[in-house]
Amino acid sequence: MKYFDQFVSRVRESQKGQTMTEYVLIIAAIAVAGYIAYQGLEGGINTIIANVTASLTGA
Repeated sequence: MKYFDQFVSRVRESQKGQTMTEYVLIIAAIAVAGYIAYQGLEGGINTIIANVTASLTGA
């Protein structure tokens, strides 16, 4: 039981878990921002892809 208590104490004092959580939150925020940007630019992106496809087909 003493070993378990020492282990729990070391885990609580460790900063690694906090840092990992911060990284996950940053990555999640970037993913959400990317998705929102994609939704906003979707029409323009589709138009560009259609123009490129038409140009390549016509060549």
